[in-house]
Amino acid sequence: MIMSANGPLKGKRVLLTRAAHQVAPTVELLRERGAEPVAFPVIAMGPPPEPEQVTRAARELSRYDLVAFTSKNGVDWFWRELERLGLDAGALGTVKVAAIGPATGASLTERGATVDIEAKTYVAEHLAEAILDASLPAGARVLLLRALVAREALPDALRAAGMTVDIVPVYETVPGSVERRDELRQLIGSIDIVMLTSASTATNLCELLGADAPSQLARCMIASIGPITSAAAVDLGLEVAVTATESTTIGLVEATEAALS
Repeated sequence: MIMSANGPLKGKRVLLTRAAHQVAPTVELLRERGAEPVAFPVIAMGPPPEPEQVTRAARELSRYDLVAFTSKNGVDWFWRELERLGLDAGALGTVKVAAIGPATGASLTERGATVDIEAKTYVAEHLAEAILDASLPAGARVLLLRALVAREALPDALRAAGMTVDIVPVYETVPGSVERRDELRQLIGSIDIVMLTSASTATNLCELLGADAPSQLARCMIASIGPITSAAAVDLGLEVAVTATESTTIGLVEATEAALS
C-alpha cells in the first residue's frame, strides 16, 4: 500500500527517535506522504566496552559452526573490525550465517556474505526457530554478534537445544541528545505522532522527558515498529496506538497510515 502526499499523514508532525545515521530513509518516506518529520535521536551507537573480544572473534571465526547477526547495526560494527584487520566476507569460510530480518540479511549480502538462515521477522524467537530447524551438527558452536544490552531469548533457546553460544557485543546503544532534554520537552507539545523503532528508543525517550513522560506523550499517537517495542513502551506507561506487523520502517509508516485511515 502506497499513500500519496494527500493521504492520512498529510500535515502530521512525526517525531523520529532512532539513531541519527538511520533516520534518513524514514524522513524520505514521510515527506513523500506529506508529513513533517522531526528527527530527534534518543539513542546513539558506540563501540563495545571490550573491543578486544570483537577482534578475537573476527580472527577466530573458523572455530564456529554458525555466526548469528541480530541487527544491521551488528553487521556494520563487525565489518568495521574485519576491515580494520584487512579481512572481508572470505573470513567466514564455511561457517554458516544467520540473520534476523531482511535488512540484516541484505546488509550481509551486500558485503559478499552468504546468508544461510534468515528469520523473516525481527523477533529473536523466530530466529531461534529458524536456526533450530537448520541442519547444524549436534552441539553446534554459535557466535552471536549483537548489542551489549539485548534480550536473552535467542541464546537461551539455542543453549537449551544443546548448542554452545558465545555472545560478543560488537556495539553499545547509548542515550542520545541528552544535552537537548529541555528542547525535547518543549517540542513534544507540537508533535502528532511519535515513532518508536526499538525498546531502547522507548526507554531513552521516557528518560529524557522525565517522570511525567506518559502524561507529556498522552496527546501523541504512539506508533511502534513491533511487539517487543510495544511491550517496552507499555511497561513505561505509554499507550501504544499502532504496532506494525512488518517490523521495518516501511511497515511502521504504512501501519500508521492504516490506523489514521
